[in-house]
Order: sequence, then C-alpha cells, then structure tokens
Amino acid sequence: MSDDDQFESFKVSLAGFLGQTNALVDRVLSDEASKSHLMPLVPWVSEVMSASLETDFMEKVALAYWSRMGMTSTSTPARLKILELDGLAVAIRQSLAPAVESADGTSTFAQIHLLSVCSLTVGSLLDAIGEMFPLVRGILRSTQDAIDVARS
Repeated sequence: MSDDDQFESFKVSLAGFLGQTNALVDRVLSDEASKSHLMPLVPWVSEVMSASLETDFMEKVALAYWSRMGMTSTSTPARLKILELDGLAVAIRQSLAPAVESADGTSTFAQIHLLSVCSLTVGSLLDAIGEMFPLVRGILRSTQDAIDVARS
C-alpha cells in the first residue's frame, strides 16, 4: 500500500470513527431518564459534533496527525491507528443496533463505556498532533469536551 493509499485509508477511518461517535453521543443524550440535566447543553454538543464531521476539518486532522507522526505506508503506528479507529467505529455501530438497545430506551453500559474509549481516542489524537495546529486542536478539544458532556 502506498503512502497516499495509507493516508486515504486513515481519512476514511477517521471519518467513520467520528461519524459513529457523533451517532453515539446523540443516542446517549437522547436518554432523557438519565441525561435530562444535560438538555441545556445539547445544542452546543450538536454544533461541536457537527463541526467535527466537516470534510475540511477531517482533512486537516488527518494531515496534522499524519505529518506530526511522520507516518508512511510501512509505519506500524499508522496501521495501528487505522485499526483502532475502524474497530471503535464497528463497536459503536454494533452498540447502536436495534437488537442491542435497551427495552426502556436508556443508554446501555456498553454505550457509556464506548464514550469513554472515544474520549481517550480523541485525546490520543490531540496528544499526537501537539501544539502545531491550533485550529485542529481547538475543534478536537471541543469534540472531546462534547463527548465528556455526554458521559457525565
């Protein structure tokens, strides 16, 4: 796999992960039984999560991460990060499947746990990017904060 193919694969994995994370945050925040105290924050969370899904932002995150980590097609960290993002996206998708949903509409333990893992994953992206890309860091930091709001 060439460097360009690997980079495109990373972007696809990142987009899938952020898209599924957005769906998970929406699902957890829709649990009025345990999250009603967060209702005033829902518009902010929705806005932040929407910003994290913009194509331009995804491109910037991918480029910042890729350039900062010095990744190439033979880079083990690149392949591991792609596997991590893909694996989390699948786990989230499975946790949101109708067959797995709780009967009373409340968030499941797996969904809440996955939010914690998503927060850690976004944090690892932040750590890897460092201070070099302030705009990307700002949106990623807000994304992590939105995930943490849903966890609370």
